Parts: sequence; structure tokens; C-alpha cells
Amino acid sequence: MDKYDLLEKQIDWKNLLLANYKKLNLSEDEVMTILMCQYSIDHNEKTITPELLSIMTNYDIKKSSNLLTSLVNKSLIYLEEDDNGKFVTTLKGIKRILIDDFINNQEDENETTSPIIDLFEIEFGRPLSFAELETIKSWLNNGYSEDLIKNALREAIIHKVLNVRYIDKILLNYSKQEEVKKEGYTTISESWRKDMKESIQTLNEKDK
Repeated sequence: MDKYDLLEKQIDWKNLLLANYKKLNLSEDEVMTILMCQYSIDHNEKTITPELLSIMTNYDIKKSSNLLTSLVNKSLIYLEEDDNGKFVTTLKGIKRILIDDFINNQEDENETTSPIIDLFEIEFGRPLSFAELETIKSWLNNGYSEDLIKNALREAIIHKVLNVRYIDKILLNYSKQEEVKKEGYTTISESWRKDMKESIQTLNEKDK
């Protein structure tokens, strides 16, 4: 199993395909063909022929053949010989292009958020997952300052709950506090503490 096999389990390449097919100069018919190939492979049809594609879609055999040939010529789908000497269809080409593009975009975005990400990885004692990275970026995109995120991280450390979902809840409560202050109220500590206590108990139970 290579790195792409591992990353495919973490990254939704089908969503990436739908989001980026125009950039890859793919037609809607080519996208449908790729998705139908994956569907067939998932259902143990390892060799995708024009006849099979025609049965699964509204395309006639000639159009199905042209679509499959086009995708093979673009190195987006492959025909490979398996251990039994039978040619099977794989989607390695398109998956690797999409995954590589996703990783490159992540690296570019990380350049602007690396200090806060570095801090989280130090405190968590491990690299962050893709989902965790996306959550942190969403905080910054939604207007949370780095200082506020650091405060929320410190709060999580104090409660010994190093969990991005928990920190997200802390930030949400910070926002609620600000809203209450703007409305002229001065005390929400009791409900906030109760909310945090319930969150800690819930997350601790899930981690057991």
C-alpha cells in the first residue's frame, strides 16, 4: 500500500473531482464516466468496458468507447494486468492528480497558518489530521484571532481535553460571551461553566 492508498482513506477524492473537474478540462460526461467506473469497481466489476458503461448510463456504446479511450489517453484511468493475467480498470491517474493538488494547496495555505498549527502540534504531541487542519483554518477564516484561538487551546489544556471539537466549542462560547456583553449583560459564567463541564464529560466518555 503506497501513500496514495493511505491518503485516499482520508481525502474525499470524489468531492475534489466535482470541485476541480473544470480546472482539469474534463467534461461532465468524463466526470460521470469516472464516477461510474468507481461504482462498478466497488461492486466487483473490475474491467470497465464500453458495453458495461453503456448499460449503466444513457450513453450508446460508441460514446462509451470514446469516453473511456479519452480518459485512458489522458492517463486518468489505466488498464493494468492483474495477477491472473486479466486486464482491469483502475483510477490511479485521476486520484493521484487530485490528491497531489489537494496536498499542494494545503501546503500553500499552511504557510500562512503555520505558527498556530505548529503550536497545536506541539501541544497535541502529534501531527494534525486533515480534518483538524481544516477546522483551524475555518476559525481563522471566520474571524477568530490567533490570540483567541491560543486562549481556547490553553483552556483545553487546563481541562486536559486536547480535542479540536472541544476547542471549537470553547470558541463558540467565547463568541456567545461577546454577544452577551454587547447586549449589556455582565454574568454568564455559570451557564458557560455548566456547558463546558458537560462537554468535558461527553468527550471523555467518547475517548474511553
